[in-house]
Amino acid sequence: MIRLLACIALIAATVATMDRVLASALGDLLLRSSDRFMAVYRPAPPDVRPADVVVLGNSRADNHFPVEAVQGATCGKAINLGMGGAPTTVSDLLWQDYVERHGAPRLLILEPTGVVDDPRALADVPLLAHYSPRVDDFVRQTDHGLWLSNHAFHLMAFNGNQTVRLATGLIRPAGDRTLSGSVPAPLKVQLAKAPEEVMEGFQPNWEALDRIIHTARANGTRVAVVITPYYPTYIGKLSNFDAFFDDLKHRLPGDVTVIDARRAVRKEELFMDALHVNQDGVQAMFAAIDADLRPLGACPVDAIASLTASMEPARH
Repeated sequence: MIRLLACIALIAATVATMDRVLASALGDLLLRSSDRFMAVYRPAPPDVRPADVVVLGNSRADNHFPVEAVQGATCGKAINLGMGGAPTTVSDLLWQDYVERHGAPRLLILEPTGVVDDPRALADVPLLAHYSPRVDDFVRQTDHGLWLSNHAFHLMAFNGNQTVRLATGLIRPAGDRTLSGSVPAPLKVQLAKAPEEVMEGFQPNWEALDRIIHTARANGTRVAVVITPYYPTYIGKLSNFDAFFDDLKHRLPGDVTVIDARRAVRKEELFMDALHVNQDGVQAMFAAIDADLRPLGACPVDAIASLTASMEPARH
């Protein structure tokens, strides 16, 4: 019996050791991925300057702010940390980790509608717990069972779709995150028949929004809250649409710039669904917000003046 127990203990110790070794090796390998979230946790080479502009939010940030467009509008290096399905509590984790590791950018572009998402939603952050004690603690508080399993078997943290995306990023550079296609006819019918809804923010998300802005201001980062477009039919289904965003704006400090582009895109063919514009819609959105966004970046004064002059109507 003693020998049997000793053998079982040896097997368990071997499995635990291999689990740790393989998880560590896989984590180090995936850290080399071109995926933008790995840029948060990968030490930057000394000759590579950090981002001038950080984009933060849920999928509406992820899909509406392609890096090239942001860089063109702000004349600075940009990174998009928008994460699909991420409530503001998760955006706060990514922001705090980024600032600690790379310093604060000159400008933070914050798409704020993650405040209406479930503040306990983990989105794609469980894997990032491998790299971040802050994320690991959030997982522990939010889903203790998942946290226990990930610590009992470290490879479990890599059992998800994000591992596939990170692995793909080892082979080829991550592509543009804008969406293609337009609202399908069945979805149009569904939205037209949908009952009215009420937009409500969650208190933990409001608190996370305050932390994000506080950290930005404490580090001298300008904050631009950019509310991106909604599908016109969906706007009509939100009974407190304007009241909700009036309240959101009221909660923000006076020195935070608000760029309200909720209705900046109106053509149905420029939307992918109720919450996201497609590639052409992104271009239309940037055309609408460029004049407000550009002065917040690092563009030369003469370039801004030229842009302003070109947008003025001709005088005869």
